[in-house]
Amino acid sequence: MSPATPEPIVPLGGTRQPLFGLLDRWWAIALACLIALAPLLVVGIAPLTDLYGHLGRHAVQTELAQRPGLQPFFSYEWKLIGNLGGDILVELFHPLFGVEGAVRATVMVTQALGALGIVLVSRAVHGRVTPFALAAIPLLYGFPFNYGFINYTLSMALALLAYAAWLGLRRTGREGLAALWLGVAGAAIWVAHTYGWAFLGLLAGSTMLAEVWTARKHPLRAAGRILAACWPLLIPIVPMVIWRAESSGAAISGWAWQFKLVWLLSALRTYWRDFDMASLAVLAVLLGWALASQAVRFDRATGIAALLCLVFFLALPFRVFGSAFADMRLLPYALALALVAIGAGKPGAKAWLVAGTLALAFFGVRMATTTIAFARQDALVQAALPALERMPKGARVAFFSVKPCRTRWALAPLDHLAGAAMARRDAFVNDQWQQPGVNPLKVRYPAAEPFVRDPSHLVVREDCMETRSRVRLSTALARLPRGAFTHIWIVGEIPKTVTPPPGFVEVPDAGSGRLYAAAR
Repeated sequence: MSPATPEPIVPLGGTRQPLFGLLDRWWAIALACLIALAPLLVVGIAPLTDLYGHLGRHAVQTELAQRPGLQPFFSYEWKLIGNLGGDILVELFHPLFGVEGAVRATVMVTQALGALGIVLVSRAVHGRVTPFALAAIPLLYGFPFNYGFINYTLSMALALLAYAAWLGLRRTGREGLAALWLGVAGAAIWVAHTYGWAFLGLLAGSTMLAEVWTARKHPLRAAGRILAACWPLLIPIVPMVIWRAESSGAAISGWAWQFKLVWLLSALRTYWRDFDMASLAVLAVLLGWALASQAVRFDRATGIAALLCLVFFLALPFRVFGSAFADMRLLPYALALALVAIGAGKPGAKAWLVAGTLALAFFGVRMATTTIAFARQDALVQAALPALERMPKGARVAFFSVKPCRTRWALAPLDHLAGAAMARRDAFVNDQWQQPGVNPLKVRYPAAEPFVRDPSHLVVREDCMETRSRVRLSTALARLPRGAFTHIWIVGEIPKTVTPPPGFVEVPDAGSGRLYAAAR
């Protein structure tokens, strides 16, 4: 990679028209961000694996005082931890939109900020918005987002925006203000999610590494220069140490090559396996062309950041500080940064025109197909939700999502659907996460043990092997404690014949799942 000197910043709405110059206009940037929201505009609550579970937690967070049915079982305690981004936005939006509207607004703001962050980083490092930056936007809808990691995704979006602002301050020579900004922004992003704070440090550190590398500074002087610019990012270290010391969810485990291989193929994993992998191949072709082409000039700092993301993806285990999929989360951002690093070496080159057009087409096609995929996933959700109308308020629901023996490519949108019963029917459900220090929600219902928290709701089909964490549906039903639940709600791959525990009868017209109520 050769260092790239950014072209002069073109004022938004200015008159200079380089190749793809229209992408620099305000209206074009706003249109790109709007297109990035298309998958969320066709659904209500996005059909992400964990999001309905978060909806239940947010109902407790914002409305517990008005929900007596939830009060015996749940509590929410605000505490300074590095995992509160979505919770804070929901708290802000709730007076305007209610709990469900606040969750929807939070997800939309998260993706809009992510798209804007990618575009502004491209503009900061190249002096213009490149078509490859737009091709990076669909990666915001990659595997981590489809799992519903909203706090994480929000923190990464904020890190991109903070990085672009920091670059702007340093370009104008305001080093002191840049350091102050890095400290304030880093602390705020840490509150949203620890990974976003670390990502901002990686971006800023990569920029300083590229700078001292270009200047060929002595290693000791180089280290001092990097530390002098980035030390304000160390501010959250103190609350993080206190937080982790008080938490029991600090496990680091699960490094395995087979997982790495699956995640490598899953950066764009959404709905159709062959199409998602073909899309990944298109990105690989674009990046391969960029590495070999003389029409490309890479931004060194962004390229280093992309490589470091890849290195950390390979080095990290599956679980860090109690957060699962710690390694998988980084891969879409490594690819996004690699695309953003691509800049024009020879303006007007035919190869640049062809590749840039392909990048824009990729952006349009992926956003259109992701919109269709979200609509299909949401149809599964809507088909199961009629069960809520058949439950009384304050029900105690044993919820089970029946999983196939082998994980399917499309993520399961029904796994935490029980959160909707918390939000709409004030019901106790057994799918909430309970890891001290990881989230502020507390669950208490001793009579229902062990069917109280995640993952007690995840079971497998009758033809599957049982494991320590997942048993067959029939086994789970046989183990339900008597009298603890008023209803049983089953979704997913339900067998044709289900034998409920004694005293439970099937409720008709309960949607695509099965609902059973305890006889009076």
